[in-house]
This record gives sequence, C-alpha cells and structure tokens, in this order.
Amino acid sequence: MNVKREDISKNEVKLTITVTNEEMQPFLLTAATHISEGMEIDGFRKGKATLDAVINQVGEMKVLEEALEPAVSLYYVQAADKEDLNGVGMPKIDIEKMVPGNDLVFTAVIALMPAITKLGDYKKLSIKSAGKKVEEKEVDKAVEEIARMQTKEVRADKGTVLGDDELGVIDLMLKKDNVPLEGGQAQGFKVYMAQDTVVPGIKEGVKGMKEGEEKTFKVTFPEDHYQKNLAGNEVDAEVKVNEVFKLDKPEINEEFAKSIGLESLEELKTKLRENLEKEQIEEEKNRQEREMLELLSNKTKFEDIPEALVNDELDKMVHELEHSVERQGGKFVDYLQQISKTPKELRESWKDQAELRVKVALVLREVAKVEEIEATDDDVTEEITKQASFYQDNEAQKEQVETAQYREYMKHRMRNQKVIAFLREKMVKQA
Repeated sequence: MNVKREDISKNEVKLTITVTNEEMQPFLLTAATHISEGMEIDGFRKGKATLDAVINQVGEMKVLEEALEPAVSLYYVQAADKEDLNGVGMPKIDIEKMVPGNDLVFTAVIALMPAITKLGDYKKLSIKSAGKKVEEKEVDKAVEEIARMQTKEVRADKGTVLGDDELGVIDLMLKKDNVPLEGGQAQGFKVYMAQDTVVPGIKEGVKGMKEGEEKTFKVTFPEDHYQKNLAGNEVDAEVKVNEVFKLDKPEINEEFAKSIGLESLEELKTKLRENLEKEQIEEEKNRQEREMLELLSNKTKFEDIPEALVNDELDKMVHELEHSVERQGGKFVDYLQQISKTPKELRESWKDQAELRVKVALVLREVAKVEEIEATDDDVTEEITKQASFYQDNEAQKEQVETAQYREYMKHRMRNQKVIAFLREKMVKQA
C-alpha cells in the first residue's frame, strides 16, 4: 500500500491510497466465495468455487466490485493510522482507479478533530444556582390535576345545553373559502368547556348548543399558528353536537385522599410537594449544566470546527427527534408538516445548536485530559453488569450492552459525567 498525503486546510486532509493487485487478492478470493454461495457453478458446491471459476461465470468486474468495500475500509484505517490522523466522522471516499488486474487507487478526504487553542478558565468562571422553593399554589394545582384525572364523564339528559363545565363530543369540519382544510376534519372531537381548545373560538361557538344540533360559525387562528397559511386567518367551523356529558369531578377533601389510597389530604399534599421538589431539583441541575457548559464553551477558543463534525451532530439530533416522535406514536413526516419545515430547513435551524454541542464535547474531553479524569474499567464493568441484570429475559438486549462498542460508549459517557460533576463543584455558586 502506498499513501500520498495532501493537507487541504487546517482541519482537512486528503489521502491518495494505492493498493497493489497482490494486496487485493485475499479480498477477491473472499468476494468470489461470497458470490458462489448464492449461485450454481458447474463442478462446485455452493460457496466452494475457485476465483477463476467465479470470474468465468460473472466477470472480473463483478468480483472486484464485491471486494471493494472491505478492501477500502481496511486500507483507509491503515493509511489513517500510518499518517497518525485523528479523524472525525466518516471520510469522503472517491474511487480514482478500479480496473481488474491493476492497482486500486482511491482517495479519502478526512475531517480532523479540531484542537482547543485556549481552554476557558473554569476555576474563575461561575454561574449562580437558582434557589427556588415549591409554592403552595403549585401543590394545589397538582391536587386539582389529580382530581381532574379522577373526574367521571356522565351522559347528560337530552336537552342539556353546553355550559361552562360540560363536555361536548362533536363532529367538526373547518373550511376556508368553502374549501375543507387539510387535517381540519374530526369526528368524535371532545370539547371540554372549562379548558382551552386547540383552535380558539370552538368552545365559544358550541356554547349553548344541545345534542343533535348543528351550527356554522367563524373562528380565527392565532397569529403565531404553526401553519403559516392559516395564521391570523378567519375560517368557517361546521359543527354537529353528538353527545353532551356532565363532568362529575370529585370534591377535594379527606374522602378524596382516601379514595386514592392515602390517609389524609395533608399526606397527599406532602407527597406531591416532595415530588415537585425532586422535579425542581432535577430541572435546576439540568439548567445549571446547560448554562455552565455553554459559558465554558463560549470562553474557550477552538480551531475551525469541520463542517463534517457539525453535520454528524445534526444527524444525531434529527435521529433523536425522530425517535422521540415515533416513541409517542407519531410519524416524523407528519411532525415536519405540522411545524412547516422540510428536513433541510430543520437542520439549518439547528446548525448553531449542533456546533455548540460539538464544542461542549470538545471541552469535556479537554477538561478530562487536563484534570486526568477518567472512568476506570471497574466503574464501567460495574455499570454494565447492573444494566445487563435488567435484561435477564431479553437475551438480545443483554448481549448488546455487553459488546465492546457499548462498553466504549459507556466509558466515554461515565467520564463525561465525572467531568460535569467536577465542573459543577468549581463553577456553580450558591445563590
């Protein structure tokens, strides 16, 4: 293998890699075996044909194409190691010469890990903690929410009108200029008269209606509505009331507390207060972490951040959002339609955030290096053993957390957690 290096910029290197025909032979043999496993070749059992027999059957180029990916992968890694390159992301590979019986020549453009030229002084930088206490009105609101969840929907007598406290089940059709809006139809749509509706004006329009009544009225979409073509526009709402329900909300008293398994209303409030305090502590912890790492990143000087590194981070962010939407039962394509963005526009809007995430990762790595912070093998083994114990009935998941790749990921994550804990001690000042 011959390697020629060209420094394109401070953070990009181009390698021209030549692999001799002799070095390609093992890959060609493996490729031939793989091809012969899926076809009949006279005189040979499947997977046992010789290289020459496979070439006679499918041609030299087909075998070379099959051998290309593993050969390029191996020799790219060897070339990068030879040049001592600390690459990030996937390299851009181009095949320059691929002719049967000749040397293989390909190029790899590699984005280099940017260096930190001056690390922010985390021993002098600081942020303030926000000492916040749970207010009684927050506890009362939580109690009200539990009562709301315990509310029973009781079918109202025929002739009951929708007032301020009822529930109406309606069929809804939204039209603009007499044309139905896309996504503006709903059957069995619930309108809780004591709550705000998705489209302002629906609740007010159905107030006073009875079961079986139909009505058309106008509603106006808010100026900041996510669908720009509807924002601030007036549309027609065609409504039919199918059912009216009375809401039997429990009275908040001692009996209510006992009905959900507690001794008293005071015990319920105490437990809710404790839960709210835990939530506030966790929220404050996350806020401190974001503010602390953003401050340190902004006070740190970096070499130019490669676009490839930012694009990799954008890929992760989009994947995280897509997974989150699907986990909640939605479709990512529908979500993009709701926010009126194309995948390209979404990525563009996140570019600054992605670059910040890259800088934070570089800062964490640098602080770990300076302070000699690392997750030990024992730390990692203990955590992986703990996680594997949760998957005793899921062998595939158990095997995944025990792989070398997952171990490396966990070691990296645990090191970052230690660095964040270290920075918290240095930078967070009590209010």
